[in-house]
Amino acid sequence: MRGVTLPGSVTLPPAPAPVLVDDDASLAGLLARFDAETGAAVPLDTEADSFHHYFEKICLLQLHADGAAFLVDPLASLPLTPLLARLSERELLMHGADYDLRLLYRGFRFRAQTVFDTMIAAQLLGESEIGLAALLQRRLGVTLDKAHQRADWSLRPLPPTMVAYAAADVVHLPALVASLRSDLEAAGRLEWHREECERLAAASFPEDRAGDPENDWRIKGTNGLGDRERAYVRAIWEVREARARALDAPPFRVLTNERLLHAAKLAAAGAADLTKLFPGPRPLPGAFAAEVRRALDAARALPPEAWPRPRRSAAAEADPALERAVERLKKERDRKAAALKLDPGVLASRVVLTAAARALLDGVPLSADRLAARAGISHWRARLLAG
Repeated sequence: MRGVTLPGSVTLPPAPAPVLVDDDASLAGLLARFDAETGAAVPLDTEADSFHHYFEKICLLQLHADGAAFLVDPLASLPLTPLLARLSERELLMHGADYDLRLLYRGFRFRAQTVFDTMIAAQLLGESEIGLAALLQRRLGVTLDKAHQRADWSLRPLPPTMVAYAAADVVHLPALVASLRSDLEAAGRLEWHREECERLAAASFPEDRAGDPENDWRIKGTNGLGDRERAYVRAIWEVREARARALDAPPFRVLTNERLLHAAKLAAAGAADLTKLFPGPRPLPGAFAAEVRRALDAARALPPEAWPRPRRSAAAEADPALERAVERLKKERDRKAAALKLDPGVLASRVVLTAAARALLDGVPLSADRLAARAGISHWRARLLAG
């Protein structure tokens, strides 16, 4: 990999070839590198396989240590506890860390102690594009090849192009962090970022919840359908889910939501021919088609009182006084966000504004501490909104 020249005539040295860690010897070598580099921050990323499998899992851990990229293979049945213990002691340099930390907790019960999230930093600096590729291009002049963004990372062996792709996501993170940290400090927002990253590291990640047969099938668009149509959506969704689970394939690869909704509407109108319900270049596979027919027959036999009703909104009925209070706060938020050159949603979401409006209507003075507690937001946001 060639060296990279940064703005200001600073040149990044060429990176050595990535090291694949997939056996005890290579893992021991990585741990030795960690022990020789005590306390240094560690760039970290993960690759998962949700685009190709029903049961999502981490397929690769990418990290950068002692000047080299290491690609750790969790599918190689390595004893990763010593590595994860070392990672938990370091500051982790990550981009969009929330998703990765959720996967790490779910797969390994790993929790980070300290994180520097470059996406959060970009948001707090008012960057218009906060993706890693955009930030590297703008700040470092580095172009990432995103050709493998939706690759199946569970495949083995990994081809060289995927190895290079995975390594690139961590190789340049230290320089990107230095650039963003400098700008945060200059803007007086480094403390904002520290608080956000502390909240991210301390977040509680829910366990995999039990299925909710009343609501899991309610894909986008079902509330706008009639009750009979929803009965067909539920029936087809349940068959699709069972097949996806059996095949270990993401549900959209079995049947897209668009095709499912299309079929449900036609079936509710009386159509029964599967070639018309599910048009396309390929018919439904035989076993799946048989299951779909049974599901449609069962939905057709349901009495109207068994048809599912629209989802009940968790929100209270419209409250004109609350809406007016929210709109007043929204205007003030937008004014402050514009002055700070921030996206208004970064400063406060509508959920936060609604919580603040409820507090005002309850007669609670809108102090920063009360707002932070009631809305569950960081103190820097609360101080800006309440000030």
